[in-house]
Amino acid sequence: MQNIISFKRYICGKEEFNFSELYRQCTDGKKILPINVFLFEHRKYGNILINTGCSRYLKKNPVAFAKFCANRKIMFKESDEFCSQYLQEGIDPLCIKKVLLTHCLPECCGGLPMLPKYEIISTAQVLTVLWLSDPSDGIMKSTLPSNEIKRRAAGIFGGNTFLKDYFKWIFDVFGDGTVLAADISGYASQMAGYYFTEKNIFIAADASINSDAIERGLIPSDKLLRTVSSPDDYISVLATLRRLHKDHPEIKILFSHSENIPV
Repeated sequence: MQNIISFKRYICGKEEFNFSELYRQCTDGKKILPINVFLFEHRKYGNILINTGCSRYLKKNPVAFAKFCANRKIMFKESDEFCSQYLQEGIDPLCIKKVLLTHCLPECCGGLPMLPKYEIISTAQVLTVLWLSDPSDGIMKSTLPSNEIKRRAAGIFGGNTFLKDYFKWIFDVFGDGTVLAADISGYASQMAGYYFTEKNIFIAADASINSDAIERGLIPSDKLLRTVSSPDDYISVLATLRRLHKDHPEIKILFSHSENIPV
């Protein structure tokens, strides 16, 4: 009996990227890609979100929001909010009791304040960003959870998994081996990826813009590398994901901006 009953993608905003500028010798031009939020149902823990997408809370501080958008073309409306989409399906957002965070950028945390009571789960490294967030950063402050929201770091996975051939640290999110987390920091100072062992799905967050750099071998430009937290780590993780894709083509590697979700 599988623990992961269902897996679904919601599009909670969009972002424009110029691939011709972000990758060397690429002529793709501009692409408008989705901001993905993933929802899965765990047999024991119910409905669980991976990130929350954009929400009106991003605009709560107009000055900070304008600064955030200066170098990023983010597009969303209130009907894109996860809670709005969930309600349209006749499901109460109060059913969301857990949120897995890949990293702490505003479009990942944007909908957290819309949920009244839940538990945030991630790696200890990612959670440290929440705990130490600079309160003067208005846009992050407006999307961060209240102090009453529980936060739990996933423990080290003690079993055997092929992921240890690719990533130094592997964590067990629920203690049952169904969702494993890996450190994929590079784009953000701290970032986690999530592997669903029963579904052969690896959520790789913003380790790449989408699957093009993995499947087509696109090379990041200097402009792209200037936007990431650690260029060396970004390149290292990208190379690791390419190797993982080559060695295990059966695994669906999905990103925060993947267009096609074959699940």
